[in-house]
Amino acid sequence: MSSVVRQTIKKLKKKQLPEELEDIIIAERPLQIMIGFYKDGQHQRTPLAATMRTPGDDFNLVAGWLFAEGIVASANDLIQIQFLGNEDTVLAELSPTVAFNPKDHQRQFPITSACGWCGRDHLDNEAPVVLPQTLSASETLIMSLPGILREGQGLFSSTGGAHAIALVNQNGEVLIRGEDVGRHNAMDKVLGAMLRSKQMPLHNYVAIFSGRLGYELAQKSLVAGIQIICSIGAPSSAALELADAYGMTVCGFVREDGFNLYCGANRIKEA
Repeated sequence: MSSVVRQTIKKLKKKQLPEELEDIIIAERPLQIMIGFYKDGQHQRTPLAATMRTPGDDFNLVAGWLFAEGIVASANDLIQIQFLGNEDTVLAELSPTVAFNPKDHQRQFPITSACGWCGRDHLDNEAPVVLPQTLSASETLIMSLPGILREGQGLFSSTGGAHAIALVNQNGEVLIRGEDVGRHNAMDKVLGAMLRSKQMPLHNYVAIFSGRLGYELAQKSLVAGIQIICSIGAPSSAALELADAYGMTVCGFVREDGFNLYCGANRIKEA
């Protein structure tokens, strides 16, 4: 399934005749997440959630979402991930050692590509990690992050409609990038890839997000052990409250000539 759709459009400009051309549009398709699990020694399957996403990295998306939700804690908790019937349904099989109750995790309505809170009947602010104070980043590195992120935004370059995240080390080297029509999906794809390759926790990397930094992105970063999170846009108040409570460093409105430092200033070093 393609991550983009091609469509003929009309382009209009002032004082010019309409121009017909082909546009490349980012794909947004539904994905149902099914869970296979063991209860009282018997294998069961149940639908868990549905999300809108950009196709192309669905197994990592599902693995990352399960990790961020606290359903799995390591790659060993997942026996396999596979499509069921078509590429609109993914089945994640949990290890028999994973204690799973679907009533604890099912959403009241489908989650979307925009909001990680959608469908929850409660908010869980408790993070299962304690962040170390082992990572520092220079002001120069932080200001270089927008350029580093743009270099790998293939979907955005083609469509203008993709959110992105990159994990960068202290030397400005990119470990991994994720892109999707939804910012939370892009994050889950990255987390899923790191979980499945057994590279958690992510203590040694700075995260840079392409847009607004909301609570859900901060929460997912915290669960993954990321100490410094940065965004091209603004952080929300809930994201900052969570970050400050757990000692995360947050930089917003990051540009080549500066940024706003909201909390965790001890990790940012002068150029």
